[in-house]
Amino acid sequence: MNKTLIAAAGMAIAVTAFSGAAKADHLNIDVKAATVKDGAIMFPSVRIDKDGYVVIHAVVDGKPVLPESIGHTAVKAGTTSNVMVKVPGAKAGTDYVAMIHYETNGNATYDFGKASTTVDTPGMKPDNTPYALSFKAN
Repeated sequence: MNKTLIAAAGMAIAVTAFSGAAKADHLNIDVKAATVKDGAIMFPSVRIDKDGYVVIHAVVDGKPVLPESIGHTAVKAGTTSNVMVKVPGAKAGTDYVAMIHYETNGNATYDFGKASTTVDTPGMKPDNTPYALSFKAN
């Protein structure tokens, strides 16, 4: 089951990378104006309908590295300005994928990853694919 979720997430991210945008009224990450400064990526605005996380995935050979992430930060439900995600070695012009994940197990720590893909799961678009956006930070 976990491998299926990971594969589905990977396919959805790949589709999003080619489509240019992930449409969801309840979720948004302003990746067009993302900037890199002092080992962090700053997003001017993030919208999420439940408490969760902005998660950054590396891109290798044109594909997102899943389920491992290279950075994440907690965000509260609503719209938040100037969201900073620490990403060691972040560089302007590098390809990344930003995703929304929800806090699902009530412990206020981001737990989704190689060890478990059943908690802190991705936020979903109306078509039931993960909300994920490919981008290059400035």
